[in-house]
Amino acid sequence: MPQRKQITWAQLRVGALVIVSLTIFAIGVFFISGEVAFFSRKYTLKTYFSGAGGLRAGSQARIAGIPVGAVERVRISPYADPARAVEIIMRVPREYQDQVRGDSEATLETAGLLGEAYVNVSRGSPGQPVVPAGGEVKSREEPDIKRIVQNTNDVISNLRVLSAKLNDITTQIQAGQGSIGKLIYDQALYNRLNTTTSSLQQVVSRVEKGEGTIGKLLSDETLYQRTVASIDRLNQVLDDVQRGKGTMAKFLNDPTVYDNVNQLVTRANTLMDNVNKGQGTLGKFATDAQLYNRMNETFDRLNIITTRIEQGQGTLGRLSTDPTLYNNLGDSSQSLREFLTEFKKNPRKYLTIRVRIF
Repeated sequence: MPQRKQITWAQLRVGALVIVSLTIFAIGVFFISGEVAFFSRKYTLKTYFSGAGGLRAGSQARIAGIPVGAVERVRISPYADPARAVEIIMRVPREYQDQVRGDSEATLETAGLLGEAYVNVSRGSPGQPVVPAGGEVKSREEPDIKRIVQNTNDVISNLRVLSAKLNDITTQIQAGQGSIGKLIYDQALYNRLNTTTSSLQQVVSRVEKGEGTIGKLLSDETLYQRTVASIDRLNQVLDDVQRGKGTMAKFLNDPTVYDNVNQLVTRANTLMDNVNKGQGTLGKFATDAQLYNRMNETFDRLNIITTRIEQGQGTLGRLSTDPTLYNNLGDSSQSLREFLTEFKKNPRKYLTIRVRIF
């Protein structure tokens, strides 16, 4: 009987050791997984996303990036809104309840590119109300890894297209096609560029030697001194203008000149207004349609007369085109000159008066 009792006590010790070991192991697991507040009071929060994004029950729930709780449940929400298709319920210690407020936002994130997904809740502002137990935290969608990979694939595809185009361009350049290809492989263009470079070198050499206009401009000390003297005179003129000396200074500083110019502009504006209103000679000339028609008819008549003159019609036309009349006028003027010459030599011949008496 005592031997049987001793065996039972040994079994109890082994069982107690196993229970203690399991308890220590469980506590260690909770510590390793971040469940440091396992025995603290907790409350639930919920949020909604368009998709779970690899999230599962037991995933971490963080506040400002610090693990504080866990995701209790991930399920399909009762809402028809696609942006609220998934409901996520989290358990967070009550000691952090004051950190989750009305402007806090929940986001789905991953630990690295391929790490486990978790829910991160941002800290709220002190002026916002605290989200109560069972309350909803606003969510904000972040680009997930699938979208990033898809965008990366698009970028790679675009780079492939760009690379293919660059290969085509380089092939055309190597074949001597296009402007760049001709620039690189065209021997005639190379010779022209070489000739142009040689000419430029000759021009630079002449400039360095002081030859030509540019060479003298750069190397002639006299021209430099004249330029400096001209600049000094210009500065002197500007100083005189600023001091009120000379005509230009009076034109700029004298208010009388300004008043006269202002009056002149006012009179010009008045004159233009009168012309636009049809007042005065210029106004009638600019606005009177009858006067315009008369002048137009006069010009038409003048055109007809000049046309007839060019054609040799009428007295003026024959006078301008008939050489016979021109020759007659020349002969007459020659005879008149001979008469005047002879008259000056012997005026008595033509001024003698003879009186006869019967």
